[in-house]
Parts: sequence; C-alpha cells; structure tokens
Amino acid sequence: MTPEVRDALTYCPTLPSLSSVAVQVVEIARDPEADPAHLTRIISRDPALASRILRVSNSPLYARRRSADNLHQAVSVLGFNATITLALSFSLADTLRMTTGAAHLTDYVWRRALTTGVACRQLGRALGRTDDEELFLAGLLQDIGVLALHAALPERYAAIADDDPDHDSLVQREIAAFGCDHSAAGAWLMAQWQLPHYLVLATQGSHDLGLVASDNQSLYAECVAVAGSIAELFLSPDNAAATEALAAQASPRLGLGRDQLQAVLEAVSGELPEVAQLYETEIVSASRAAGIVDQAREVLTTRNLELIREVAAQHHQTAEIENRSRQWRDTAQRDGLTGISNRWHLDQRLEAEFGLAEENGWPLAVGFLDLDYFKAINDVHGHLVGDQVLIHTAQVLETNLREGDLVGRYGGEEFVILLPATRRSDARHVMERLRAAVETQVYRTDEGVSLQVTASVGVTVYDTDNVRHGNPSSLVREADRALYDAKERGRNRVEFFRA
Repeated sequence: MTPEVRDALTYCPTLPSLSSVAVQVVEIARDPEADPAHLTRIISRDPALASRILRVSNSPLYARRRSADNLHQAVSVLGFNATITLALSFSLADTLRMTTGAAHLTDYVWRRALTTGVACRQLGRALGRTDDEELFLAGLLQDIGVLALHAALPERYAAIADDDPDHDSLVQREIAAFGCDHSAAGAWLMAQWQLPHYLVLATQGSHDLGLVASDNQSLYAECVAVAGSIAELFLSPDNAAATEALAAQASPRLGLGRDQLQAVLEAVSGELPEVAQLYETEIVSASRAAGIVDQAREVLTTRNLELIREVAAQHHQTAEIENRSRQWRDTAQRDGLTGISNRWHLDQRLEAEFGLAEENGWPLAVGFLDLDYFKAINDVHGHLVGDQVLIHTAQVLETNLREGDLVGRYGGEEFVILLPATRRSDARHVMERLRAAVETQVYRTDEGVSLQVTASVGVTVYDTDNVRHGNPSSLVREADRALYDAKERGRNRVEFFRA
C-alpha cells in the first residue's frame, strides 16, 4: 500500500470503526483464559446483538440437538468459539451496513459480503473443514476495503466506481488510481482493529494468493477468492461469464470438480434466504437464486463435456507422441538384426552402471561373449543361416539373464553382458549358465540340418578391492583380454581377467 493511501486511511475521521462490544469480543478472542460466562456478559450489553445470537442458535442454519431459551443456553448450544465469531460477524456486519458513503456502493458491498460469507462457509464444508463461522466471517469482510478507500478518498473513489463496475474491473481501477486495491486497504484496517490474523490474511491474499502463499493459513484466502467468484455469479447480470470464471478458479485453487462445485452452488442458493432474514436484508430472491443455479449447471455441464473432449484429445495426442518417442528410443537403442541392445546403448548403460558402482561402492561384472567358429557357419551354410543363429543366440542370452542385467550385441558374433551389483562368484554362475544355454541350443536350417554352437566368455569385475579401472571402457578391454584367454584355453569356457 502506498504511503499516500496509508496516510489517507490513518487520518480519515469517517473511517469505519468497531463498536465497543465488538472491541471487547475481539479482546476475548485473544484471551486464552476467557470463558463463556464472560462472553455472555459482554454480548448481553447489546440487546440487539444478544437477540440475534439467540435467534441464530435456534435457526435452521445452526440448530443443534436442543433449542436455546436464553443467551446463556445459546452460547452453550453454539459453542464458545462459534459464538465469538458470530458476535463479530453481526457487529462487523453493522459496521459494513451503516458506513456513510454512496448508497449504491454500500449496498453492493453489503450484499456481496453476505453472499461471499455464505459461499465461503459452504466451500469449507465441501472441503471437510469444521471452521464454518471463521470462514463465513472471512468472506463477510473481504470487501471492507472498498468502504475504507471510499471514506478516505471519497471524490477520487467515486470517480472510479460511479458506473457500478464489476468486482474485477473495480480492482483494476483501484490499482491504476491508488497503486493498490481494496484488499490491501481492508487488510490494513482489520490489522488496526486487531482482528485475528486469519481474517487479515484472508483479505490480503483474496486478490493475489502469492502474497500469502507461504502462510499455513493461506487456505482462508483461497476460499475467500473462490467465494468472491460465487458472489459475482449470484450478483452479476452475466451469469455465463461469471460461471466460467468460477469454474476456472475452483479446480486449481481448491481442487473442486464440477459436481462438488454444483453442490456448493445449490447449498449457497438454499442458505441465502435464511441468512438474509438473520441479517435483515435482501440479497437475491429465492427464485432468481434458483434460476442462477440452473443456468450455472448448464454452463458447468457444457464446460465439463468440452473439457472431457479436450482432455481426451490431449491424452490421445500425448499417447501418440509418447508412442513415437518410445519407438524412436527403441530404434536408437536396439540392434537391427537381433533386437537386443546395440553398441551405443551398451556404452550408455555401462557408463551409468560404472558411475553407480563408484558412487555406492558396489561391484559391477562385465562379460564379453563370442560364438566359437562362427565364420565356419557363414562359410558353409550362408549368412542367412548365420543371422538366424545370432538372433536365436540373442534370445537365449536375454532369457537366461536376471532382471536388471543387460546383454547387447557388440558387433558381429560378439555380445557384452552387464551384471550390476554382482560379485565375482555370482558372476561366474551367471556366465556359466549363459555358456551352457548357448551350448545346448539346437538350430535347424531350412534344409533340415541341425547346428549347435558354443561360446567363449571373458569376464572382469569392478569392486572396491579392484581400483585399477579408471573408466568404463577399461572393463570392456579387460573382459576382451579374458575372452582371448578363453579362446586360447580351448574355447567353450568362462575365464576371468588376470591382472
């Protein structure tokens, strides 16, 4: 808030003020030692307020298991905290309604205040909250800054409000004229009155939740902001636009779906006549309120169908994009002949697994497998048969690996196997299983010839006791050297690297 506006509010002689009873109720609210008897004595000093509290305790909105015949019973029926909040609501409602200024502006604020309060209470119930009266009071006071700005800067405020703009337009005009809007003025005024923090917070953040996002009571501001949109729906001539604006707010701010929002609107419509009677005012006729809810239902239904179609289209588009991306990734990572990982993907996984092994101190085994005398198969039976042998071998290797292991075609008839978090003894068992699976596999050519191949395997293991590896490629080189040893020692065997 600018210094100019703050000074105007500070020295304004006609600024709305609390009644003496309201001041005492605020003091009781801040006193942890206060008791119901003290509150009853304070309220009884204002006969009109006492009468309202008694009426409200017996009204359909607040009726409990038993009725109240006197103020003491009313406080008992309503509860201490609820009575405090209701007493403040009635006292501050009088402050709103009796403020001097333009009649049309005061009437607008008063009707919007009650509607916002009712909507805020119903939103709280939809969210499963139990602080009904606190939410009602927060909604009731949302626009008190309009009256404060009008009292402090009457001529300048009249210039921006004479044509009865809607709420959002009024906010923009306030910011352009004064450098702040009425939420800032209202929060300032409530702070001067020493009202509870949640009330100041709810008004301060009602137009810009970013101002209170870090506060653990920011839900009050979120409820008040959405409740203000509900009030616009009931008070604005353009119900369709107001419903659209409300629907756009309710879901992201409070997580309310169409059916929940519709139920809130119906509850607000049903509660407004009773609240109007309790607060001795006319808000909106019952027939008009019912018509507004019906129109809102149509708009919300249409909007929901459109959203469903949009979401379905977006999901379909997203699924297609993900499917194409997956296909592209698979194409980039798969060997064109065998379908297992290719050299590029092997290098990527090896680098990642090597980094994890270094970081976490766990072992990593790397095997280099080569089919024995494979050139003879190509020479005797042709490359098509050789390709089929490679394809079947790849399938055998994948089938016999554990979850989390990886086999890829390194080139020609050479395969590399990665065994993350695998010690030397366990790596030997896995590699022997792979070698045996290859050896027992029988391949039959189209001419009916049966073929069997064997494999030689070289293995190396990175672990905390083996610090000679400076990078992942050194593991592949060591496994390749061990493979050479396996070939030299007769083939169809597993050999480990010897430093």
